[in-house]
Amino acid sequence: MSDTLVPGMLRHLALRVNDPAASRRFYEEGLGLRFIGYRRPGSQAFDLSDGYMNLTILPYEGPERPKFQEVTEYVHFGFRVPNARACYDRLLAMGFEMLRLDVKERLEPEAPEPRGSFKVADPDGNVVDVTGNAKEWRC
Repeated sequence: MSDTLVPGMLRHLALRVNDPAASRRFYEEGLGLRFIGYRRPGSQAFDLSDGYMNLTILPYEGPERPKFQEVTEYVHFGFRVPNARACYDRLLAMGFEMLRLDVKERLEPEAPEPRGSFKVADPDGNVVDVTGNAKEWRC
């Protein structure tokens, strides 16, 4: 038996959301994830995928959750897209809130345009980093 720890591979993330249809629109139409299917017939819970990672959307049925500002959120995550500017334009046209223009420099949303990456709020206010730069995050 080897003393070397073999790392696991992150393949699944689940989000509990207030409006599953709005979240599906954001992640499928806005960020390009593929709809896999509903978790069971008649359910609002469903799976999306980029071909490697599974994102499960689950309806949230608890008490009202507070809205957090970017930098005070519990969690945020990132997407790499082929063309960050096209994704930015699409999400903006869809009415989603831009939080920062540039993941690292954190420019205010009023800056003229993103410089290859940006931060956007999903329908539940989760912060999503979006970049076109393959070297944005260390792996």
